[in-house]
Amino acid sequence: MENHWRHRFLKRRWFLFVGIFGLFFLGDVSKNFTYEKGEVKPFSETKTFFKGTDQEVEVYSQSGREAGPTVLIFAGIHGDESAAYLTADRYVGLKSVKGNLIVVPRLNLYGILTGKRAGLSGGDMNRKFQLSEENKDPDDNVVSIAKSLMDRADVILNLHAGHGFYSPVWVNSTRNPIRWGQSNIIDVPIYHLPDGRRLELEHFAREVVKAINSEIVDGGFHFHVNNTDTSSKTSSHKEQRGSMTYYALTKKHKMAFGIDVTRNCSLPQAVSYLTLTVNAMLKKAGVILEVFPSASPGVIANELERNEEFSGVRVKINELETMIPPQGEILLALGDKFQILSIETRHPRGWYPSLPSFNIYNGIGKEFSMRQKDRLILQKDGRRVAVFNIRVKENIPFGLEAGI
Repeated sequence: MENHWRHRFLKRRWFLFVGIFGLFFLGDVSKNFTYEKGEVKPFSETKTFFKGTDQEVEVYSQSGREAGPTVLIFAGIHGDESAAYLTADRYVGLKSVKGNLIVVPRLNLYGILTGKRAGLSGGDMNRKFQLSEENKDPDDNVVSIAKSLMDRADVILNLHAGHGFYSPVWVNSTRNPIRWGQSNIIDVPIYHLPDGRRLELEHFAREVVKAINSEIVDGGFHFHVNNTDTSSKTSSHKEQRGSMTYYALTKKHKMAFGIDVTRNCSLPQAVSYLTLTVNAMLKKAGVILEVFPSASPGVIANELERNEEFSGVRVKINELETMIPPQGEILLALGDKFQILSIETRHPRGWYPSLPSFNIYNGIGKEFSMRQKDRLILQKDGRRVAVFNIRVKENIPFGLEAGI
């Protein structure tokens, strides 16, 4: 009997120890965040960097009614991954009950407008976060903005869209360990901070994967945690040492995750999977929105279609403002000053007009002196929506001059 009670006593001590250990190390991730508790005055803010250039970066910030952690969402670092920046854009302007949200939907605008993975320099922007200060890469200014924003965040998400499906074991050429789709990517399972705290990235990511997979009916599209083990000498992904998440983790000491959706599905479906994951990430981090975006592919398809609707392009010809309707034509006299002022639409974000003769993709606000016929190409988030022919009287092939 004595041994029986002794066994029960030791068993209880063991469960108590495990419980305390779990609370300390695997508990609410917010223990790693520092913020004032209680109600605060909510605010929203939009900042634009490098305005009017092909590297324009828009940053949208929204604070909640109650203090809480801050989640920073980046997307569009690879310009050919449309599901990523279309998903991030859905979180702009959403009201928060608790916590704060910072959204950068189009970090690599040049890549988006050209439909390319690379930035203005021609290289992968997600490999440039560990470059030296002396490096004169054209993408450095954009990368510097991203780095500075990290200081305001507790959790950082970098959204992507890749081919195939990540699997921890080799299944076939589409589903294997070197693919990225349908994975929550971490650089290390646990990161030890200088002050003794631990960032439990794997635990956080697995909790999120468990939540989202419970809502995905087709098991073929279930997510996995993809640990790239970036700092290890035996890592298969040493290139990730130049990535955004690795920099955020090792230099800024932030919880940082890559979220990669497969392109082996329709665009609305890909946005749906990313929305499910971002929603789960926000909830796990402790950021509560008044209304989370719908993950229904049907709702998303209708939303994407509505977002491409516009009633015209407002322009200025010399000193006269006018609106060019869809399917319209622009008639000018030789030497007319032509300026694109705005796109008339209910969804103003992501619209960029360009004139091919001038080799510039973000034409909003710029003034041109027209010397020959041209076209005004209107893009919405990298997708060509409309083309307006520009006719010039006394057409002379002198080229195109740009004003300020």
